[in-house]
Amino acid sequence: MASSTSALTRARLLRPTQATSAEAVEVPRIELQTKADLVRQTNTLSEEAAQLKNIAHAFERWHQDMISLTQQNREMHHKGDDLVLIVRQLIMLSLNAAIEAARAGDSARGFVVVAAEVRSLAQRAQLLSQELSKSLHKNDMVTTATFQDIQAGGKMMMAAISGLESMLGQLRNRID
Repeated sequence: MASSTSALTRARLLRPTQATSAEAVEVPRIELQTKADLVRQTNTLSEEAAQLKNIAHAFERWHQDMISLTQQNREMHHKGDDLVLIVRQLIMLSLNAAIEAARAGDSARGFVVVAAEVRSLAQRAQLLSQELSKSLHKNDMVTTATFQDIQAGGKMMMAAISGLESMLGQLRNRID
């Protein structure tokens, strides 16, 4: 139906000398309707572009959040390194305490028990430190991948917005 209507409209436009006054009035009405449709579509596209810009701003915030998260990860790595040093010192201290207790003989039996317990705690702390290091490494990998995804998504979003705004400009020029 739409193709027959457009064929009829084209036929009327091609024979303006034979057009009746009713047909002559109908042609501008069709053009006005088309222009109104274009204006409506342009307004709809403008609203969509505005929504895309809001999403792009969210991408920018996420980008800043990821930069902050990356910085926090670096700080956690430094604290983890400090923890490793403390654990090593505790292990050395517990070994020295055990050696001194052994030299003291029977009178230092209680001290041997305390030194052994300190060493056990230091070894548990060492395992926790290693697990923390592994977790931080995994966190770094996820953070880096997410950061890259957000950057790529933001760039694609900005390209889409730019293309949409270009198309809107062209439509507006055709309307005017």
